[in-house]
Amino acid sequence: MEKQSLIEFSYISRAKDPFSKLQLIQLFDKAFNSNTANQITGVLFYENRYFAQILEGSREDISHLWKKIQNDNRHVIIRELDFRAIDERAFPNWGMRFFGADRIAKYIPGLRGCLNGLSDNDTKLLTLMRSVAALDKS
Repeated sequence: MEKQSLIEFSYISRAKDPFSKLQLIQLFDKAFNSNTANQITGVLFYENRYFAQILEGSREDISHLWKKIQNDNRHVIIRELDFRAIDERAFPNWGMRFFGADRIAKYIPGLRGCLNGLSDNDTKLLTLMRSVAALDKS
């Protein structure tokens, strides 16, 4: 894949119903396998029915995945945060890394205050979401 074709896409959504630990594990497994097969990397956060995600890959693959996410009836609110061209992946080794409430509290406690779907928090939310890429380098 050429560097020029890489994009980063991020969004936030609210689940219609809370996800159990088993449902989150199943979601992660399916996302990881699909992303790995499609050369998509990224990170997924979940807390209090809110998902936030950063995806990296080709424009075509990310666009296809975004349509699937938008059509997923488990979400009641879905909102794009950012879409930008990137020169290199921030999460090259993460087919999909998952941060649930416990890991959020341990590694990025500031995320708890802004993972609520409010657009006022978008800039801080994206900064915190992107900051976990450093965990891969430590």
